[in-house]
Amino acid sequence: MQRLYQESLKSKILVRCLGVAQRSPRQSLFSIFSFNKSGSKSSEPKSRNGKVSQSQPKRRSRRSPVKTAPRRSPSPEQGQNNDLRRLESFDPLLSQLRQKPVPPKSRKPRSTPGKRPSNGATGASVLPFRKPTDPAPRRSRRPEGVMAPAPTLPLAPRDKSVKRVRKKRRVSPMVYATRLLILGIGIGVISGTILSALNALGRSSVAADQTVNLSLEEQNSKSSNALVSSLQLTQEASDLKTAILGLAKDSPKLKPGVFLVDLDTGKYVDIQGQEALPAASTIKVPILVSFFQAVDEGRLRLDEVLTMEAKHVAKGSGELQDKPVGSKFTALETANLMITNSDNTATNMLIDRLGGIESLNQQFASWQLKQTQMQNILPDLEGTNKTSARDLVNLMADINQGKLVSLKSRDFMLRIMQQTRNRSLLPSGLGEGAFIAHKTGNIDSVSGDIGLIDMPNGKRYLVGVLVEREADDPQANELIRQISSTIYQYFDTATDPEPNSDLPTTPDEVQDDKP
Repeated sequence: MQRLYQESLKSKILVRCLGVAQRSPRQSLFSIFSFNKSGSKSSEPKSRNGKVSQSQPKRRSRRSPVKTAPRRSPSPEQGQNNDLRRLESFDPLLSQLRQKPVPPKSRKPRSTPGKRPSNGATGASVLPFRKPTDPAPRRSRRPEGVMAPAPTLPLAPRDKSVKRVRKKRRVSPMVYATRLLILGIGIGVISGTILSALNALGRSSVAADQTVNLSLEEQNSKSSNALVSSLQLTQEASDLKTAILGLAKDSPKLKPGVFLVDLDTGKYVDIQGQEALPAASTIKVPILVSFFQAVDEGRLRLDEVLTMEAKHVAKGSGELQDKPVGSKFTALETANLMITNSDNTATNMLIDRLGGIESLNQQFASWQLKQTQMQNILPDLEGTNKTSARDLVNLMADINQGKLVSLKSRDFMLRIMQQTRNRSLLPSGLGEGAFIAHKTGNIDSVSGDIGLIDMPNGKRYLVGVLVEREADDPQANELIRQISSTIYQYFDTATDPEPNSDLPTTPDEVQDDKP
């Protein structure tokens, strides 16, 4: 009830302020702060001498000719009654409070012993100030029933003069015997292991000595399968190899290097095929591969014009050496003359155009030609340029499979090699209907030929033969023809061939690099 009374009182004050605000600013200011004799605020302003001033009518504006009667401000009692009526219309509870006002209950202040309440108290309760009590003593965390540990007393210092005497335990003789037995067994095991290792080393050294004593032909046959990576070799044709070795025994002054492979079955023959020998004009085959590789890569065009310079002119085989310096030829014509006519001048022109000897050697190494390397331009009459029968066969196998050049360039190469004019070596040992794409090489110290042969019965094989000789021995060319005929008969009849030494010699034999 006290709260309702306070709320109603606040509402009255608010309504009175609203009613005063409707008056003029001057009257509202004096009505708020002026009080009558009864102690209530007066709504009419007073003058300086304390008399109530009558409200004067408002002056008429010049623009408005109509006269209006002055307003009279309501009396304070009328304004208060009007305000209460407004509040009662909004809140019916105020009307009940007006009829039965309930005075607020006053709380009696708590009396403290020895002190009297102050005279200025108007019924409001005054709470005494409480002093904070002392905190309770902190309890121990030790659980109940557990006693505190007793303080430990320091130990008395030990007398160092007194020595402890321990009784030694006696060990049984059986324990000593067991230990000695275990030690003996361990020593025996270690000794046996060392002796067995030494025995194995002795056996391996004997086997190594036996391996060193193997013949050169057996070593070549075992390693040829791993060295020729582009060919799928199966087994060595031992009967054909025996027949070829029989031909070589008749000419002990000659040193042949032979490598051949059947492209259909993978059978092969390796007789010193990895031996590095003078290359002569067979070095022109890897140069031709480099030429067409540059064409495929766009570094060279077939119709590009090459000019013959004085440094290119070389003696020996070929007809360009008779042309005047400054003559011009297309790149394809130059490559064709290098193979078909074994022209040394044309070869030097291509070597210069392809970047020189060092650039070519880097390419040969990238093709896994381990024994093929150039030292001089042609004619290399001293035989410083080296290669092997295995390298040449491996290179021709890559050409046939289209690994190093495109198929179009491969067809160009085989067509050019089929037009080689010197047909006195491998071609002379072939039968009718056989086709061969090959390149010969011939200087005083070596004679050789490398070719891809297609037989009428569908067989296809690769063969490379290099025969090292002394002082231009003609028996080297004869041996190459006999080897070619023996191989052809072997693949034609599929039986053990008989060596044939009565082969005709081609009368128009061309000396490739000889002057």
